[in-house]
Amino acid sequence: MEIVTFESDMQHMLEEFFKKCFSAVGIAYSPMDRHADITDIERHYMQNGRFWCLFNNKILIGTVAIRKIDIENKVIELKRMFVLPEYQGRGCGRLLLEYAIDYAKKQQYNKIYLDTRKQFSAAQHLYRSCGFQETEKYNDNEHAELYFEMVLNQ
Repeated sequence: MEIVTFESDMQHMLEEFFKKCFSAVGIAYSPMDRHADITDIERHYMQNGRFWCLFNNKILIGTVAIRKIDIENKVIELKRMFVLPEYQGRGCGRLLLEYAIDYAKKQQYNKIYLDTRKQFSAAQHLYRSCGFQETEKYNDNEHAELYFEMVLNQ
């Protein structure tokens, strides 16, 4: 398995990947509204953070991203962490999450936030096991139900 930084020629592959991931959890893919960021990774993540893809034998099996939400205080948000259903439970999510956390520490960010839904219990367990703690709502995501934070640099 290999984690690579997003490049523009991966855009179409990513959109197909997310269609599979959302379908697997019963969420309709909505590229015109709530999933608009996925249709332009370069603009939404690469100019204001980073986006990584996990490949297994040239097959895209997972993603994770960060984006800056408070530049002055060096705060970022973890976004678009997904693993194809057939690869879940094999450590792929942990690999992606730890990669993003390590990158954030090297960039000297102070805090990472993330939001999720209650139905993603395995993801919640992963976040907690990596040091995230539940916190108050920090954004206006109407689809999120739980919020987490991790303090990186004191």
